[in-house]
Amino acid sequence: MVKEIKVGILSVVGLVVAYFGFSYLKGNSILNEGATFYSVYDDVEGLHVGSKVVLNGFPIGKVKKITFLNGGSGRLITEYIIQDESVQVSENTVAQILSTDLFGSKAINLLVGDSPDMANSGDTLMSKEAVGMMAEVNKKIAPYEDQAKSILTQVDTLLQSVKITINSLNVLIQSEQDKLGEITSNVESITQNIEDNNKYISNSLKNMSAISDSLSQADVKKILDNANLAVLSMQEAMETINSGKGTMGKMMNDSSLYINLNQSALDLDLLLKDMKDRPKKYVHFSIWGGKEEEKPTEIE
Repeated sequence: MVKEIKVGILSVVGLVVAYFGFSYLKGNSILNEGATFYSVYDDVEGLHVGSKVVLNGFPIGKVKKITFLNGGSGRLITEYIIQDESVQVSENTVAQILSTDLFGSKAINLLVGDSPDMANSGDTLMSKEAVGMMAEVNKKIAPYEDQAKSILTQVDTLLQSVKITINSLNVLIQSEQDKLGEITSNVESITQNIEDNNKYISNSLKNMSAISDSLSQADVKKILDNANLAVLSMQEAMETINSGKGTMGKMMNDSSLYINLNQSALDLDLLLKDMKDRPKKYVHFSIWGGKEEEKPTEIE
């Protein structure tokens, strides 16, 4: 018997807890505390029993009931409670339906007015239709719409310029394709020639290396000193000639020596010419061995 009584008591307690839990989920306060207010809407935009009542984004209550007004107007009266006793609701407070996320969840957002008179529990507050999340987004994006359009226009112009450039490049490549093929063939030919003459190029490089080694081992300073001495000696000889010293100097600077030498050369030329024309004048002989009497030489 005791066991059945315990089961009965637990069942009753469970039913009570379930009732109050269900009521809480529907937005009813378990202790029925808080101020109750009403607002009338043409369209609740998906607001339902249990939706939040918020002030500056902070939850302060829940929607308790949504019903149609009498008279068949189709308008809806919403009953909601504010459970936070610290919230002071003025008479000109507006209850606005607000989208809380991108999934369409709705809540009543209280826009507290500046009236000094406070609203009492059971009063009907002014209402304001819902503002969709996309409307809010569009409102914030609107100032940047012109800038976005300008940027898109510039991007489109840039893409058109790039397209024109690419087309021009394609035309150029096609027109120069034969020349590019010829250049490629020439490059291949040069590469082949280098490869074929690699042995000779290597020998040339080795010879150049050997010459470089020989030059590095040679006494370059001594060679340059000897060359410098030769230049100095040549310079001294030229100074001697220019100053008129020595035979070469006199020949270069004394005109009388040149005149005498020239006259001697002329006389020698006349003598040789006369000996060629009249050899007997200078050479006398007899086939009998007798010596002819010398005749005086006539001077012409």
